[in-house]
Amino acid sequence: MWDLNRAERKALGTALVLIGVSLIVRTALAPDPGEVDGIEGIDPARDLQGVGGDVLSALMREQRAQTPLADGERIEVNRASADELRRLPGVGPSLARAIVEERDREPFREAADLERVAGVGEVTAGRLAPWLQFDTAIPRPGLVAPSGRSDSRPPALPAADRLVPPTGAGCAPGGERVDVNRAGREELESLPGIGSVIAGRIIEDRTANGPFPNPGALTRVRGIGERSLDRLAGRVCVGAP
Repeated sequence: MWDLNRAERKALGTALVLIGVSLIVRTALAPDPGEVDGIEGIDPARDLQGVGGDVLSALMREQRAQTPLADGERIEVNRASADELRRLPGVGPSLARAIVEERDREPFREAADLERVAGVGEVTAGRLAPWLQFDTAIPRPGLVAPSGRSDSRPPALPAADRLVPPTGAGCAPGGERVDVNRAGREELESLPGIGSVIAGRIIEDRTANGPFPNPGALTRVRGIGERSLDRLAGRVCVGAP
């Protein structure tokens, strides 16, 4: 008898249920053999073996996803599969897929970068930090890879050049754009993707380091990356402090 832990028993039970349901549905919906052309070429044993192989593969992936991290073990967040990311505490299937999608747009450099992912805040990023490691050698989209092969997408413009020019244009009183050098926390929170934590960091940064010379300089704020700048395009400006 196999010595299975709780997660393995759960996964095995799920697999058996799927196999059973598959067999019932196939039996119930199967047409009369005489009505199907070429049915003599179908091998039921081989066909069922294929289904079993798919289920076994899914079972193994689920078992891996539910395997807790060992002491000192870390996940390379820029390379791990979604199933591997699910081993992180509190990361389910949806969040794992969201992490993969975001890192494909722009690799993560530190745990705080995970705040770019919808559903990940400062507390969650801090909780995951001890379990993460980051391969900073991964090229960003549009840059030439170490092998000399260029990414198929065109190079992205520098962050500072993708938004409103740094002349204060659009920052007139009553304008539609938010002046990131003057706006208060509540006004900053009205911007897409800017919550209370990031709004506070913007205010702290401009207080400590001076006004932002252009909207692209917002990337010096922890938690704001190129994707955040894309969302803010046309929504922010920089006026004289």
